[in-house]
Amino acid sequence: MSVRISVDLRLDQSAAFEALVEELTTALSRLGMEFQPGADGRVMEGGFEVGRVVRWQPSEAIILEWHAADWEPVDVTSLELHFEPVEDGTRVVLENRGWGNPLGDERNELAGWFASEVAAPLLSAMGPRRLGDWITDRRARCPSGPQGRATYRDPLYHRPNFQAILAVLKLRPDDYLLEVGCGGGAFLHDALESGCKAAAIDHSSDMVKVAHEVNHEAIQQNRLEICEGDAGSLPYLDGIFTCAVMTGVFGFISNPLQALSEIRRVLAPGGRFVLFTGSKELRGTPAAPEPIASRLYFYEPDELEELARKAGFGKVHLEWPDFEPLARAAGIPEEHLELFKGRGGGHLLVASLV
Repeated sequence: MSVRISVDLRLDQSAAFEALVEELTTALSRLGMEFQPGADGRVMEGGFEVGRVVRWQPSEAIILEWHAADWEPVDVTSLELHFEPVEDGTRVVLENRGWGNPLGDERNELAGWFASEVAAPLLSAMGPRRLGDWITDRRARCPSGPQGRATYRDPLYHRPNFQAILAVLKLRPDDYLLEVGCGGGAFLHDALESGCKAAAIDHSSDMVKVAHEVNHEAIQQNRLEICEGDAGSLPYLDGIFTCAVMTGVFGFISNPLQALSEIRRVLAPGGRFVLFTGSKELRGTPAAPEPIASRLYFYEPDELEELARKAGFGKVHLEWPDFEPLARAAGIPEEHLELFKGRGGGHLLVASLV
């Protein structure tokens, strides 16, 4: 049996090769397999060598000896990735010839494997639910990949809400700030100009890496710590921060009360908290396009206030800053300033501990 699949990428051969190696390494890791790229590379699963690189030709091909079954070590096939020039880009072809010997072909077992393990997952991945979830995760909910890293390294359209938050917080050098969902660390970079110390957490390993790069100087000065983790289980002691922020992430939090309770737990007496979230008027605009908008919860003001009070914050109120001048100052293009006018630009939940 031969398994063959291809995709056309709008990249030249060199860029397509680099992109596939990076993405494949990350994707296999999530599935419990370790891909070690290079001329002497291999693929490991649970201590077993599934594949060994026998040809590594950048921009053109990767060929591996492939062991589909650890219980049949002599059953070896060839798994090949070829990069072929086509009009406007590169065709990437993945093929494994002779695969399926461990299954045999009794009672259509190969057909069953192909339908359930290849065709059905592929069709599902190309359907609206999983495709929309993948786009949302990749670009907003858990950003990753080259585009996500570039976007959140310098998130131009988030800078107006950064400045609105900082205007409310009024950070001082003696503050210890926590940011939950720090993305690429751009807000932290602005906040640390106050002279304060800070810590931050994000559940995207790509974003944590970018945030480290953006704030390397503050990290070297021991003014900032950034780690990968979960908003619902913060890895910090009780009552150590003087202030905390969340900006643009709250609508993706699966357990919002738990996240707010955790923030309240790690704040010191008198600690202050500012949360920015977009308003429902942004749904379907460039600030919250589909399919992301359908997977982002837009809170009503009274919902935010109620959640904060349930989480244990003593003083709670909403603010609607004028984001338009902040957007102009940030360099937002004129044609997009309409998004920041009036209450449509979003609001701030401002809370504190008594």
